[in-house]
Amino acid sequence: MKSALVGCGRIAKTHAEVLAQMPGVEVIACVDTVRDRASGMANSFKAAVYTDYQQMLCRERPDVVHLCTPHHLHVDMAIAALERGVHVLMEKPAAITPESFDRLLLAQEHSAAAIGVCFQNRYNATTRHLANRLASGELGKVLGARCVVTWQRGADYYADEWHGRAATEGGGVLINQAIHSIDLLVHLLGPASTVQASMHNRHLQGLIEVEDTLEAYLEFDSRPVLFYASLAYCVDAPVMLEVICERATCVLQGEQLSIHHHNDGSSEIVHNAKMGSSGKTYWGTGHKLCIEDYYMALAQERLFPITPRDIKSTMDLVFACYQSAQSGKKVSLN
Repeated sequence: MKSALVGCGRIAKTHAEVLAQMPGVEVIACVDTVRDRASGMANSFKAAVYTDYQQMLCRERPDVVHLCTPHHLHVDMAIAALERGVHVLMEKPAAITPESFDRLLLAQEHSAAAIGVCFQNRYNATTRHLANRLASGELGKVLGARCVVTWQRGADYYADEWHGRAATEGGGVLINQAIHSIDLLVHLLGPASTVQASMHNRHLQGLIEVEDTLEAYLEFDSRPVLFYASLAYCVDAPVMLEVICERATCVLQGEQLSIHHHNDGSSEIVHNAKMGSSGKTYWGTGHKLCIEDYYMALAQERLFPITPRDIKSTMDLVFACYQSAQSGKKVSLN
């Protein structure tokens, strides 16, 4: 399988680490508008270096492209590959507007190539365990949930040409960092029905156009969910996602899942498996499992479980949060 890494910044290093360990996968090209970044990543693979994505697609004809580029480029780059029959594994977010996401869905429908989105926290052992326990019904009905994301991003993070700009990042903490937590809420609870949200810039006024803080009151079939995300904290604290059921309280926090049973006061603890250096220890290290499963799905000619179509409820909720925050009104989702 011949693969190309497109965008050679922070997250591409994680993809490169995983691909370097995968038998049967050859990285043949690295692409970045900054040639030195592409060259630095290409050296370890003896891969070709490009600064032009379209040129690489035409000359190298890879089987798979990994899109690790700025957010606003994801859709056009994915469509260009899909139209050539090239498989796509893309970083989040899949799109930054409802209109561009609709274009991506249409391209998926009309291509025989496989497209996947890296919502790698679905692959954490703790997430899988909780999803299975909730689905089994043994913990009783879900009564509600809450999620807290408090991380640190300073002016240096926004010093490049695209972070912090609405037209290129698409938003701030919600669409960039906390989108993984939104996706897990949808993955565990199903589609949201309503949202009331507000957003703020708490500590980088005048430096960025987008929010560093967003809070929301969500309803999932009348079940209340409280959501808070901010980049104005002093550290990257472990994400906390709590689900209250009739018979137990479940808490995902960092690399650990705790299930506290209401009837007898007993507790269960589940930990994530260690995945080496890939990923962020304060919220999941599932990139390796996600990427490996994508290639396994290709080899086995089965559907990868996280496509644009599969994450439509996640993206709808993200866009609805922004709509509510901008309008000051409650937004209903179909």
